[in-house]
Amino acid sequence: MESTVRLDLTRILEATGELQHFLDLGAASLRAAGSLSQEASEALIFAMADELEDHLRAMRARQGTATIHDIRIWTRAWIGEQEAALLETPPGSGDRG
Repeated sequence: MESTVRLDLTRILEATGELQHFLDLGAASLRAAGSLSQEASEALIFAMADELEDHLRAMRARQGTATIHDIRIWTRAWIGEQEAALLETPPGSGDRG
């Protein structure tokens, strides 16, 4: 069985300067989802974090190694894709995750 290490996504986002962008994306996602319970809102944000973590792992696996610059680029690209998807999703549709 392959062991996995949890990424400290908050530290990664802070180190790359992308924390505020991720938080802004989360706020936009919550607005797009419409009225959600506290539990559903938290689930949406945690699902986003899991998706970003999976993306970073996949990119690192593809490349073999990663610098902080690489992680910043990968994070920005992922956030950009998510923002584009939000623009295509009608407000309140809740089609996230």
